[in-house]
Amino acid sequence: MSAHATPPTRHEEQRAIAPIRWSKPSSGTVVALGIWVVGVVVSALVPLLLLGADPYESAPGSRIAIGLAFTLVGSLIMVFSAYLLYRKTDSIGAAILAFVPSFVLAVLGILMTTMKLLYAS
Repeated sequence: MSAHATPPTRHEEQRAIAPIRWSKPSSGTVVALGIWVVGVVVSALVPLLLLGADPYESAPGSRIAIGLAFTLVGSLIMVFSAYLLYRKTDSIGAAILAFVPSFVLAVLGILMTTMKLLYAS
């Protein structure tokens, strides 16, 4: 055996970190995320189109009630998708990340209704 070892070639060099292996989501996870996006659209964009962005702009009471109903239904869709995501991935973190925005949008819908009813001129 020789005292002089040949240097390793470029592809044989040792790495400091292992190569990153990206996880591939299952079809159930993709479906749950798609349902979550539908919930966001229903709970955020539909009331925005119905009532407008200005909280001090008046709107008929029926449109306000419809906007609140869409917000709450969209939030329930998001909660349902969070439950599906939890059942599919067994990760409570993923469910919490999907559930928190649904709660926030439900509270914002209630605040929107309050602002439209009390402060609209």
